[in-house]
Amino acid sequence: MIISNKEIIRYKNGISEKVTDPVISEEWFNLYLNEKLIYQTPVLDQEINDLIHGLLFVKGHLKTQAALKIRKEGRSWLISSNETFSGQSFRQMVEEAFNSIKEKKILPSTIITRKYKVDTILNLMRDFQKLPSVYHETGGVHMAAFATDKILFWADDVSRRNSVDKVIGKVFLSQTKFQDGIFVSSGRISSDIVIRMIKTGVNLIASVSAPMDKAIELAEYYGITLCGFARGNRMNIYTHPERLHDI
Repeated sequence: MIISNKEIIRYKNGISEKVTDPVISEEWFNLYLNEKLIYQTPVLDQEINDLIHGLLFVKGHLKTQAALKIRKEGRSWLISSNETFSGQSFRQMVEEAFNSIKEKKILPSTIITRKYKVDTILNLMRDFQKLPSVYHETGGVHMAAFATDKILFWADDVSRRNSVDKVIGKVFLSQTKFQDGIFVSSGRISSDIVIRMIKTGVNLIASVSAPMDKAIELAEYYGITLCGFARGNRMNIYTHPERLHDI
């Protein structure tokens, strides 16, 4: 079960009452790769296969859609694979990306293969807010989605990072080209979220929430358009506005 009911006291307008309230059921996720623990996190216990593939792909452990041997033992998922592994943590990936900035390594010029209308982004954000999600019932999860002209894949999780990784797994398994779409998120955009965009090749990310300073620095350097506070008829464009019409 991903939702449990708890008795609470609800206070509103000076009145207290006992009610039953739906809350998210938090479970633990332990991922082992060739008998080595590589990731632990609390999760919303659904779409775990997508989470596994998204994590392994973005961390450089998985390069093709080759079938994984996955075995579950309790709250642990054990993966066997013959692929070559980089083994980097997200922190190491962020540090490596910033080292490139410090060393002033010259990146290939960012080629704008597609431009988006501002209205397209804002309409996608409205559609995003209407997606079927346990968020609407509990307010206790984050959502992420991948879209082209419409939303193709989405996922919920207690962690904004896990929701993004689940969607990455869905896109990866579908063999859809990451470069053809954009990512949408309900959560803050931190540097490790931007790293996920760099690793997948997604060149635009929009969130209903705020970006963080290091995320903006990475997005600027690596040619990613980063939009925050995308709500209603407004949004802030922090990097690479040239990818948007009417700016």
